[in-house]
Amino acid sequence: MDTTILIKTKKDLKLQAQDLARDLGLSLADVVNASLRQFIINQGITISKMPTESLDSYINKKEILSAYQESLKEFK
Repeated sequence: MDTTILIKTKKDLKLQAQDLARDLGLSLADVVNASLRQFIINQGITISKMPTESLDSYINKKEILSAYQESLKEFK
């Protein structure tokens, strides 16, 4: 059964996240759900001043999408 989460965030942050998700072939809901899964798996969240990885390290955004889709299979 699905449920709805209502959150407040900055409009610009939401729009940037939606644009990036769309570029990767994902919805913002996909991104939030993946983040929630990682939060549960890791039993916490890592917050860093410096990103550990950037999208620039991926030659092809399809590589990211492929890795994400593979990780989703583990949860189905």
